[in-house]
Formats: sequence, C-alpha cells, structure tokens
Amino acid sequence: MSGETEKIAEMAKRISKDVFKWFKWQLIPLYDQNFDCLKQEKHAPTKKQEHTHPVDIVFSYNDPYLDHPILLNTDLKSYSKTSIRSTSIRSALKSLALTIDCARVSEEWRTRYDTTGTAEIRGLLFVYNHDAEWDRDFANLLIQPKKKKKEESEEGEQSLNANTLPLDAGLLIHVVEPRTIAYMTTIVADAQRLHAEGTFPSTNYYFFYPDLKLHRTRGDKYSHPATIEMICGPFLVVEHAEITKYDEVAKEPKVTYQPGFVIFYNRPGDSHLEFMYLFDVLSTYQILNGSSKLRIRVAHHSPNKNIRSNFIRAIDMYVHDWGFDDYKRGYLESIEFEIIEIQKSAFCQVEIGWERKGK
Repeated sequence: MSGETEKIAEMAKRISKDVFKWFKWQLIPLYDQNFDCLKQEKHAPTKKQEHTHPVDIVFSYNDPYLDHPILLNTDLKSYSKTSIRSTSIRSALKSLALTIDCARVSEEWRTRYDTTGTAEIRGLLFVYNHDAEWDRDFANLLIQPKKKKKEESEEGEQSLNANTLPLDAGLLIHVVEPRTIAYMTTIVADAQRLHAEGTFPSTNYYFFYPDLKLHRTRGDKYSHPATIEMICGPFLVVEHAEITKYDEVAKEPKVTYQPGFVIFYNRPGDSHLEFMYLFDVLSTYQILNGSSKLRIRVAHHSPNKNIRSNFIRAIDMYVHDWGFDDYKRGYLESIEFEIIEIQKSAFCQVEIGWERKGK
C-alpha cells in the first residue's frame, strides 16, 4: 500500500472507530486480515493460486430484539468526491458479497471473530468521503435501473443494478454512505455539546426500543446499541436518566437536567404531516405521556426552510384532530425543537501521516 493510500485508509478507519463507539458498537481489534476462500470455483474460478477474502475490520453489537450478536464484516472505503462512482461501488459490493458468503461457513473466520458461535454475520460497506465535498444522493448509485448505452451518465458510466449482485438468500449487506456518516458525526458532536452544557450524559444513555406485539427487547436497556437499521432510519430515539454534574464552585454534585428523550430527526420536514406521523409513533411508544422532557433535534443535511412552521402546524392539527385539551397542547408546545448544524469530518492527510510515523 502506498503512503498516500495508507493515509486515506487511516481516515476511514478512524472515523468508523470514533463514531460507532458512541452508538455502543464494539470494535474487534484485528485489522486488515485475510481468510481462505472455501468456494474458489464459485468466487474466483479463473485464479490458479489460492484465493483469500479481505477483512478490513469487524464491528459487533447485540440486537435488542433478536437477542444475538450481529457481526459486521466491514469494508472501509475512503474516496474523494470524484471517485465515488457506480463502478467503484459495484466492485466493492460484489467483493463484499462474496466475502460474506464465505465468512458464514468459514471456521477460520468464526474462530477469529465469533467468540460465542451464535452471531449473525453481515456485510457493511463504509464509504467515507475524505474531502467532504460529496453533495449528491448516494442512493442513485444503488437503486437506479441499469441505463442503456445511449443514456449513460455524465461520468460515462452506467448506474449500478443491485439485482446483479451475488447475494444469496439470507445474506445482508448494509451501506453507510457519506450523508449517513455526516448524520452520525453530527449526532455525536451534538451529544458532546449537550453534555458540556450539562443537559446530556456522557455514558448513562441508551437507545429506545419499544416492546412490540411479536418482539420484546432483551437484556439491560442501558446496554442497548443503535442497530444499523435504527441508524439508517428516519429518526433515532435516545433516552437518558437524570443529569448530574459536579459543581466546582459549590464543590458538590448538582442535578442539571431531568430525565427525558432526545429524538434525532433525519428527514427534511417538508410537510406538517411528517411531524403528525412522528407524534403518532411517539404516542404509540408511550413517550408523549407528558412525564418526561422531550427534545427533537433535526440532523438532516437539507431541512426545509419552513420546517419550524410545519412543526408548529403539526401541533395545531394533532391537537385538533384528537380533541386534546390545553394540558396536552401545552406539553406538545414544550417540546424543544432545534435544527443542528451538520458536521463533516475531513481529516488532514499530512497530520495522519505524521501520527503514523511516530508510532
């Protein structure tokens, strides 16, 4: 690996490690490993030498509903804006699909990463934009049908046809792309700022999962992670206990904030109907019962310019439609609603190079 490529790879590794920790994911401390391919005739039929599959890094968490570990065999990619193209993403997804196909039956892989023997193995493609200039919809690279030659894109390439990927039944690959990374980075930075203000804990928080008709959560709620499905969803609910901080003047701990919920919202707020739906969901979760403080923090990359007006209108319409009294209106109007600035990480390549040199 060249020096320049190594620096860029280090950026993706660092951001994935620093961000996922806050979401209560564990990092298995084995980097850049390979394991033997068990299906060479299927995966690399033209190769004469023994074929192997790469593993950049593996993250793990315990799913609160499934009650078993999820192991994410992660392929870390760090691209400039101009390098994020359907051809490069197609190649990465195909390679990852073959890797997971083998990992699920590989004793070598499980001996190395699956200490319980009960984990579900999935793939994760982590696409980091190291120049922080990506401003397009990444989904267009994934879900558009394959274009005909005469309809090729400006880059002269065809859109990825996900149906052609070698995905066997039950094989899951998740994609964390630049905007999702920016969303996650924004949440972490905002939580740290709230903690500095004394309104959010450093560790005493957990991700909220309601008990459903067919599924109940398992284990200690304070250990519940944010699953990949929750992170990629329209909003993320975090519950926290009472906040206590040490008062250096009084030289004693003091309560600085009451228990409550923080909802990080990842939708543009184009209509009041968005927030009426959110109120319905929160009411079903028994969160709109008036007993806890509630904060909604919009972390979308492009919120609607009328988002606050849409939120206020949603309160009026929700109260009217359900015939709520002044007490319920007062609680809904007490919800703190804030639009937070999106954070984009762009590590200095030279600085990372110096850090690695000093190791």
